[in-house]
Amino acid sequence: MFAGQGIPEMLLEQPILGEDWPDRRTTKTVLSIPPIKKLLALFIEDSRRQVTIRYPGGDKGNSWALELREWLVALGIPSSYIVLEPGSGGQDRLLLLLEAGDT
Repeated sequence: MFAGQGIPEMLLEQPILGEDWPDRRTTKTVLSIPPIKKLLALFIEDSRRQVTIRYPGGDKGNSWALELREWLVALGIPSSYIVLEPGSGGQDRLLLLLEAGDT
């Protein structure tokens, strides 16, 4: 939750499954992942917006989340809008969230 604000509105909540994450990642293959396409279509730079990447525990999950964050930054989302949180609800998936806080 955003500091000092009410409950945020969930604009996007989409899993990225391990089977959907390409072995060879390029801009084209990463942009072809539906949750990433949806996030980029919905995201606007607004201090009330936050992108959360929930990831599975362990080194593998943490590395995956860090790589996804790097891709999102490369695709135009400022790193200051992205938060990493453990707990994706599965060992082979990330959960991608876009939330909008109150004004």
